[in-house]
Amino acid sequence: MRKYLFLLPALLAAACNSGEEFTSSTIEEPCSEIVAYRPAPGQFINDPASGFAGVDTPEKALAYVRKRFDAGSYVSLGSWGGYLTVRFDKPVTATGGYDLWVAGNQGLNSSEPGIVWVAPDEDGDGEADDGLWYELRGSEWGKAGYVRNYSVTYTRPADAEAVSWRDSEGRTGTVDYLPQFHAQPNYYPAWIADNTLTFTGSLLPANGEQGIVENTPSWLLKAFEWGYADNLSTVDAAGQTNRFRLGDAVTADGSPAHLRQIGLVKVQTGVLGKSPLKDNDIGETSTEVCGIGCYRVVTK
Repeated sequence: MRKYLFLLPALLAAACNSGEEFTSSTIEEPCSEIVAYRPAPGQFINDPASGFAGVDTPEKALAYVRKRFDAGSYVSLGSWGGYLTVRFDKPVTATGGYDLWVAGNQGLNSSEPGIVWVAPDEDGDGEADDGLWYELRGSEWGKAGYVRNYSVTYTRPADAEAVSWRDSEGRTGTVDYLPQFHAQPNYYPAWIADNTLTFTGSLLPANGEQGIVENTPSWLLKAFEWGYADNLSTVDAAGQTNRFRLGDAVTADGSPAHLRQIGLVKVQTGVLGKSPLKDNDIGETSTEVCGIGCYRVVTK
């Protein structure tokens, strides 16, 4: 991680005395620490091909995320609700423009949108101040299919079985077991001791639709307009990085939060869905993250 020391008064004095010129530039600074990794069940979870090897404690799970981020590799958040949380040593200040970035692995017809949440952390303990998280509003806010205060509970299965779930609206379903693609015996996070996992957050509208790719029926995951991670947006994406504004943060009742600065960022899978085609050719929708950071202005 890069750290920067700001000595503006001394620099300005030196500039006046020496005639040197200083310029400001914006850098992309990665997060300082991985605070939590609590994915929902999914086909990439526990898979050796996704870098899991002996990840059987929460501490090893955090180290796994750090190693993957350092290598620029993806970390899967699993089905709806799965999340990871990071913190910054120095608070991120709202600028009115883009303040945060999240790298993903989105592609054409392959967007798996994740919701970004932020929180102040004034004491630096890795916990949201007053336990309050603020959602960054995106383009699907308030549209049909968007649900706030939504929850899903997943139940640990026996080995080599689908993972069942029940949501807060009484619906049930499964995260399918797909040994033809991912043959590890269990898709439920191995380092989590609880036999049920409950996630709460906001549900995004379904973004899947059937189409034809290379003369083959395919399940296409369309991008939302803006405001989500792992989303091939034409508005906020720069390559495979999505950019975010703290000015889009909202409170629990949907009002603008007017945050001045934050210390924590959480990314959470926002869509609950899977391909309905034969053999479920792509599995569940799961947000993938390759890095999280902020933008800083530095003067040289």
